[in-house]
Amino acid sequence: MKTTIKQVTTITIFVLLFLVGNVNAKGTELDALNQVNIEETLEIENWMLNDNLWDIVERFVSEKANEAYLELESWMTNESIWETNKRINFEAEADEELIIEYWMVNEKAWNK
Repeated sequence: MKTTIKQVTTITIFVLLFLVGNVNAKGTELDALNQVNIEETLEIENWMLNDNLWDIVERFVSEKANEAYLELESWMTNESIWETNKRINFEAEADEELIIEYWMVNEKAWNK
């Protein structure tokens, strides 16, 4: 059983290699490079100039912008909350000194 699985796998790999090796992909890179990208000219449509439509859009946007009001909440002005945060001691991390390494200034590494 084990040998038949190995044989089937080996034959499958050889068939795939044979099929992949026979793919005719000559010259496809030239076709892709020679394609010219021509854009169509822009056309102005009626809806683009319709003032009624843009008034509705502007009104909708301004309603959404005015929807959220900022309010002071009690916890924001509660001094006891902020005093407890001041008592917590955070240790300041010391940053390591920046070092210029050889690869950073090596012209061969940057000119590849």
